This record gives sequence, C-alpha cells and structure tokens, in this order.
Amino acid sequence: MTVTGPESTRTDDRRTLHLTFGPDRRPARASSPAAGSDRQSRRTTGDRLMLAAERAFGGWAPTLRLALLMVSLIVAGLAVTVVLAGVVPAVISALVLVAIRATRSR
Repeated sequence: MTVTGPESTRTDDRRTLHLTFGPDRRPARASSPAAGSDRQSRRTTGDRLMLAAERAFGGWAPTLRLALLMVSLIVAGLAVTVVLAGVVPAVISALVLVAIRATRSR
C-alpha cells in the first residue's frame, strides 16, 4: 500500500518551529475596539458594497468573485430571456431561480 500526502513524510524530515518569548518580549495583542467605536464610519463605500455582496452571495461559490460572476451570468441570462421571449417568461424564470435558492438555503 502506497501512502501519499502528509502521512508519507517522515518525522525527521519535518521542521519544528519553537516560538519563545522572554519576560520583556510578549506577543502584541490586538486591541478590540470599544463598544460604540466609529468602526462603521471608517469603512469606505467600496468596503460596504463588498461586505453587502459577501453577506448576500457568499455561500453561492467558493470565492466572492465566482459568486458575483454567477450572479452576473444569471442577470445576463434573464436579460437575454427578456429580449428573446418577453418579460413574462423572464419573470417566471426569475421566480423559479428564487424558489430554487430558497429551498437550497434551508
């Protein structure tokens, strides 16, 4: 039986890194923002848009870029449906897509 992956690596071939801190050198701790801080106001419009997109489409694909590409392809497909078949079939298609999405999220 041939073993591949991390199981096949011999223990003496791996490097071990030891981090030690003396009494005068402690790792810096990230300070947590106080309640009511202006963290929300420091976000730019682009940051807010990306955060909203991540919350809306984050679970659709492995990366946000692929999720937004999928959404743009769906919108383009609906636009082509409007041009070729009319508004009613495009609305029906959109409702079917929404229903599929709603049943998959449960």
